[in-house]
Amino acid sequence: MNVLAIGCHPDDLEINAGGTLAKCAKRGDKITMVTLANGSAGHKVLSKEEIVKVRFVEATLSAKEIGADYYCLGLDDCFVRRDYDEGVRKVSDIIRKVKPDFIITHGEHEYMEDHSVTSRIVFDATMAATVYHYPSEYPAFEKYTPIFYMENTMMINSFPEIFVDITDTIDTKIKMYSHHKSQIEWLKVHDDYDMIEAVKSFNRTRGLQCDTGYVEGFTICKQAHHLPTKRYLPE
Repeated sequence: MNVLAIGCHPDDLEINAGGTLAKCAKRGDKITMVTLANGSAGHKVLSKEEIVKVRFVEATLSAKEIGADYYCLGLDDCFVRRDYDEGVRKVSDIIRKVKPDFIITHGEHEYMEDHSVTSRIVFDATMAATVYHYPSEYPAFEKYTPIFYMENTMMINSFPEIFVDITDTIDTKIKMYSHHKSQIEWLKVHDDYDMIEAVKSFNRTRGLQCDTGYVEGFTICKQAHHLPTKRYLPE
């Protein structure tokens, strides 16, 4: 299957779906990892131009761990809402290019607007990608795509209904995330916690609830044309 994972910032996908993407890779799926924003606000010391370059390299190295392609759509951090229509156009192009069997992205009620707007952009883009006269250099993608929403950050107000056992890929997930050194440093400064420890704790909590090791949770997009009739995510 073709898997399209769309996060807002570099490292969002690794935090919330890295283990699942690694499992998809193990079963032979073609994976494309995309971020709408370029990470321009994610550092205290480096300039905007410097951190954008650093974060692109980090995200590319992370994707390579599972043989995934990585694209950054270049919107600025904290301004995703301002660039909504541009975001829809760019995500529509990616959908048309990749022709995904399903999409993984943020839920609509996240802790920051960039993430929540990304969710809405992705949903709108799945429609735009099917419309023949919507502007694009790629031909229309003639089907709607099931969307699976990642858990909210810190699992707050998050009620997953599909669970993926990532016990066998948790080490790969952490290896992927560890490439995001600038963000691990930034979050230690900005929020004063160890993000690697936090990520493992979230997945271990869901694992305990599911009577296994480590788990990532997802919800299904419940809108017309998007409801899946089979299991797309790994077991």
